[in-house]
Amino acid sequence: MPKVFVDGAEVEADARDNLIEAARRIGVAIPYFCYHPRLSIAGQCRMCLVETSDAPGRLVPGCQVRVKEGLKIVTNSPAVKDNQRGCMEFHLINHPVDCAICDQSGECKLQDYYMEYDHQPSRIRTYKLNKPKREVFGPMVVYDAERCIMCTRCVRFMDEVAREPQLAVVQRGSHSLISTFPGQPLDSNYSGNTVDICPVGALLNRDFRFQSRVWFVDKAPTICTGCSNGCNVYAECRGDRVYRLLPRRNEEVNQVWMCDEGRLTYHSTNEKRIESGDLQKAVELLKPIAGQPGIGIAVSAQCTNEEAAAAFLLGQQLKAERYFLGGNPPGDQDDFLVRGDKNPNTRGVQLAAHAFGVKLEEPSALAGVKALIAFRTEGLPVELLKPLEIFVAIAQNEDAATAIAQAVLPCESVYEQECSLINWYGRLQRTWAAVPAKRGEVAPGWTWAARVLDALGFTNGPRTAAAAFDILAQRSKQLAGVTLAGIPEEGRVLEGEMPTHWPERAPRPAGAR
Repeated sequence: MPKVFVDGAEVEADARDNLIEAARRIGVAIPYFCYHPRLSIAGQCRMCLVETSDAPGRLVPGCQVRVKEGLKIVTNSPAVKDNQRGCMEFHLINHPVDCAICDQSGECKLQDYYMEYDHQPSRIRTYKLNKPKREVFGPMVVYDAERCIMCTRCVRFMDEVAREPQLAVVQRGSHSLISTFPGQPLDSNYSGNTVDICPVGALLNRDFRFQSRVWFVDKAPTICTGCSNGCNVYAECRGDRVYRLLPRRNEEVNQVWMCDEGRLTYHSTNEKRIESGDLQKAVELLKPIAGQPGIGIAVSAQCTNEEAAAAFLLGQQLKAERYFLGGNPPGDQDDFLVRGDKNPNTRGVQLAAHAFGVKLEEPSALAGVKALIAFRTEGLPVELLKPLEIFVAIAQNEDAATAIAQAVLPCESVYEQECSLINWYGRLQRTWAAVPAKRGEVAPGWTWAARVLDALGFTNGPRTAAAAFDILAQRSKQLAGVTLAGIPEEGRVLEGEMPTHWPERAPRPAGAR
């Protein structure tokens, strides 16, 4: 571990650190635009130039130079400050002054650095260079070339991480801009990450564009529900709506990236929601059949662990004879972050079923069931639901199944509740309620199960998400001693759940083969 000195303070750095990362270890921020710790070094922006003891009289790029024993780094000398002001002036020469209408406003490094390192009026007294605006690159991304500072992060990401080289730098000098290849859109399933890493407002997400100012939304950690990978994300919300999902760092799940399909999963939280239900009607339907033959419980793989535990507990009290595993049908997968199972908690529901000692059947085997209580309705065949004598659905969204249910109870989405999920390789992860305002009468699925149990005269229904998790943990050896509050933010891998085969580039826990 080499020791270096940053502005006179001793730092114990990693041998792989560049000067930016070494300074960051003691809270010293060296500004940069083009550098990204996950991408190759470009040295484009020159904002990170600093002085070092082994290069007297000249400035060196902090992104390119590695630390070595005894190196002295100066980040606040007059020469460094002059370079920072000069770089900012250069980057702003042709930059349009449209912060008031730019979606990046409030999280723009050009804004931040202008206030911190430049803060002077422009000396340019000529016309700014006009470039293409509002150029649609693909389904997810729109490009404004006038705002682009040519950091090339997006180009490098598509080449090195997505491994789909769909972007390139074209033209020369001050006329340079980013472009797709003729006739080929930016249609990679990872294109949204180029928006995340763009330091300015050049690349914008078409789904989020003009929807909300970033300072109006609340941000909370949660888990993407698009597939069984369980990417760690932030949900940005205001009122009872989710406005966007952004990747959250977890080296063993998704690193700092996410796919475009996952970014759009929040729409089911906002659209076609069931907001009211009739608990009394549900109880009236279920009370006469409690303990009678022919009762089935359907649990979707979209359910949380807490909802699955409550569903099996309800089935146990009603003496249900058959249990079914629903969910979204399988889809495309790749060797990086996208799994073919398009449900976030298949492993969790299966673990809960095993803990309660029940066998899960496919929904196609519903024949013979007289009464069905469904915890979320994904994957339930409507033609097999129609002959049911009683059908009660605890559901999030309106669909063909809820349309024929005799009683429907509105369920919260994962982004609206505190809960836990288990991803495809057995990682137990928790989420936090991200949506600040309640929508109608919606409640977690375990809450509806507890209310039904109470109305039927049972007293063992869960009262909190932690209690619902405990119902499962007390029955599962993999969860023995685990509490919902005790699940770390990065999650934990359950013993004995790791697979033997991994997609080639999929992030994985230390020690996984």
